[in-house]
Amino acid sequence: MSRFSSSDLSRSVARVSASTAMLALAAGLAGCGAVESWDKATADAWSVTYEVTVAGGSGDSLQDVSYLEAEKRGEDSTEVTEDSVATTDDAKKKASSIWSVESMVTAQKDASIAATPAQGGTATCRILLDGVKEIAAETGAPGERVQCEATTPAFKK
Repeated sequence: MSRFSSSDLSRSVARVSASTAMLALAAGLAGCGAVESWDKATADAWSVTYEVTVAGGSGDSLQDVSYLEAEKRGEDSTEVTEDSVATTDDAKKKASSIWSVESMVTAQKDASIAATPAQGGTATCRILLDGVKEIAAETGAPGERVQCEATTPAFKK
C-alpha cells in the first residue's frame, strides 16, 4: 500500500481546483459568444429594395453605383459598389429606365443608395422596405449623382 503525503494530496487538490476553474472560465466565455451569435441570428432585419429610375439622357446604364447591405442578420451594413449597372425599360413610365436590387439591412441601421445617370439623364432613387413602404426618395439634377439615405425603423413588438 502506498502512502500519500499531505503535500501530494494538497498538490492534487490544487491541480483539480485549477483545472475546474479554467474549465468554468472557458465555458463562460464560450457561452458569451453563443449568446452574441444567437442575438445576431435572431435580430430584426428588413428586406430593402434600392431603386433608381432614369428619365431622358442617353444610355442604358448607371455609373458609380453604391449601396449598403448587411451580409447577415444583426450585422452592420457594408458598402457594395458597382462601376456600372444596366438599366431596363420602365414599363410604368414612357422614356425612362430602371435598375433595382434587393438587399438586407438590420433594423435601426442605415440604408443608402447612390448612382450617376448618363449625361442629360435625371435619376430618382428610392428606398423601399419589403418592396412596398418608401422610406426615402430623391431626384438629382440632370447628369448629376443622386443619393438616398434613411435609417431603417425598429420592428413593432
